[in-house]
Amino acid sequence: MPFSKSEMQEELFAFLSRFGSDVAQLYGMSDHAWTSRDAIEAAPFWQAVNEMYDFGVMGIPSEELYPQGHFYGLYAELERFLLAMDTQPMESYLKRNKNKLPRLALRAVQTAVARMVLEDGWRENDHGGRQYGTLKGDMNHLTLAEVALLANMDERSVRNAANPKLPDPLKTELNGSRTMVCPKEARRWLAGRKSFIPTQPYTGPRKPEFNIDLSIPAEQIQKILEEAGVLEFDLDTEKLADFIKTMKKAQKS
Repeated sequence: MPFSKSEMQEELFAFLSRFGSDVAQLYGMSDHAWTSRDAIEAAPFWQAVNEMYDFGVMGIPSEELYPQGHFYGLYAELERFLLAMDTQPMESYLKRNKNKLPRLALRAVQTAVARMVLEDGWRENDHGGRQYGTLKGDMNHLTLAEVALLANMDERSVRNAANPKLPDPLKTELNGSRTMVCPKEARRWLAGRKSFIPTQPYTGPRKPEFNIDLSIPAEQIQKILEEAGVLEFDLDTEKLADFIKTMKKAQKS
């Protein structure tokens, strides 16, 4: 069974109050606005993490997070922030200041990203893009670790389930040296897992779609990105609109 929201909240509050105190000290400011429960629970950070728990872990959509949507803004920043916290230098920093990474919050955020991709949406942070090339990372596919998050299973069990010798294996695709799962196949396989919590239907308002055509060869997309000065595929950059216009011109030509 997934972890509870209250467990995540208590761990997250402990992290934010301690981290806020450290930041306030660096600025020579009073730490009340950074550490009180009222202030923390009113912060966009806190509210967004809770929303990502609802969507990712429990499958409950909202006006910001829903099937066939996309991650952007604060939600993407939260993912980057918590992943940055989950590094050796930051681990040493937090430990020295009697703090620790809120792992349940990180898991909720990562599960929300995975569910967005599962439901044919877009992630903003293509973590494999820099190493494997534009749109050759994990932009519109799921890693086995992400499938494990959604299935509430450990990654080793999911890898075992992908054994092609099994009667009904989880079908994977090789993307360079990476083993990935397309959303359609992930949905098929997850539907048979009792531990998987399906995404609830969403009928609310939706944001405008980007309509990026992936039929254009990746090499051409890479060239366009380099000419536009975009080193990483980022749906939240100011250059995105110009990039889409250029993509459409390239498609016509």
